[in-house]
Amino acid sequence: MRWINRGHEYDQAYERMAEKKSFYLFGAGDYGRQFIEIFSSEIQIKGYIDNDSSKQGQIINGMRCYSLEEVTLNNDEGIIITMSQYARVMPTEQLRQRGYIRNEHFFDIEEFVSVYHVYKYDKVYFSAISFLPSTVCNLKCRHCLNFNPFAEKFYVREWGELVRDLDLFFSCVDHIMLFHVSGGEPMLYKHTADLIEYIDKKYGDRIDTLRTVTNGTIIPGDEVLKKISECNVEIVVDDYREAVPCYKENFDKLICKLEEYHIKYYVNKVDNWIDLAPERTDNSRMTEAQMEAYRSSCNQSWQELRDGKLYSCNYAAYATVAGIAGEQDLEEAYELTQFGPEKKKELVEFRLGYTTKGYTNFCRKCRGFTPGNAEKVEVASQQKDIEY
Repeated sequence: MRWINRGHEYDQAYERMAEKKSFYLFGAGDYGRQFIEIFSSEIQIKGYIDNDSSKQGQIINGMRCYSLEEVTLNNDEGIIITMSQYARVMPTEQLRQRGYIRNEHFFDIEEFVSVYHVYKYDKVYFSAISFLPSTVCNLKCRHCLNFNPFAEKFYVREWGELVRDLDLFFSCVDHIMLFHVSGGEPMLYKHTADLIEYIDKKYGDRIDTLRTVTNGTIIPGDEVLKKISECNVEIVVDDYREAVPCYKENFDKLICKLEEYHIKYYVNKVDNWIDLAPERTDNSRMTEAQMEAYRSSCNQSWQELRDGKLYSCNYAAYATVAGIAGEQDLEEAYELTQFGPEKKKELVEFRLGYTTKGYTNFCRKCRGFTPGNAEKVEVASQQKDIEY
């Protein structure tokens, strides 16, 4: 999205939010759970909406779950979509077909969380950020979203750089729903346990969920596990056993170790990945207006924190690190060293997708998380002929 009225892009949206006396949450999964933990004492939540028939009629996190067909909004009621960027494509279309208008009748979770807090409390509250200390990985996934198959070498950050970024970030941001330490494979990075400990001990009271991820193939040492166990962190264990069966034993051992150290974890098993296909996508003929519309249609809502900056699309940032996107324009990044109290709404707008240009250079090479990108690929399919 391109800035038109910097610092005031959400004035009208907040007015609509403030008019609502109660909300339904569309999505009874992880995002919905987190939202209730943040807002249960702040706003009236009437229940969940979910397309999963097995959830409908059930009580989830203390809230009844309905089908969309069971819900009719009154003028003072709204819907907040509490699901991931790609999962919300169909529900958003369902709401539009019923005549509901975005930022009037329904709101995305990222926008609601940030806009509500900055307008009502003058606080910068982010929904999430991606923090990637290293792209080092033992797998060679053909459709890696770090674009490792295209990189000449892995990217590894020094400890001092990480600390400077963290301290700068939290000097600008008051609170964050999800701080995600990503990879690569974080369990191969030598400072991962120290990084989690630093974030948790220094900034844990300003983070709703501190999370990291592992591909389930690496068993950390006891020293690492002990340090992690002393932190308020959860680990997402990706289940790639079908794609890399040689690691099945490691997966089982890792789960046992996490349970032994009482570390909170979730097993993540997905049916397929989406292919951003930078080697087969050419949007170079699109006009500026077309590129802006293309980026606005993308349901990618993550950003990366790196080198004192926020990058407007984390996948564009990863592609730059991998060497396939060229240098990123200054318009694609927000320089946190230039932030001041008068720029709180501007910073929130950037985090929610507003930039000077309205798209990234990598958009010209990326298929995006768009409704038109239906090309699903096998999870963690390995590319055998690449040497790192």
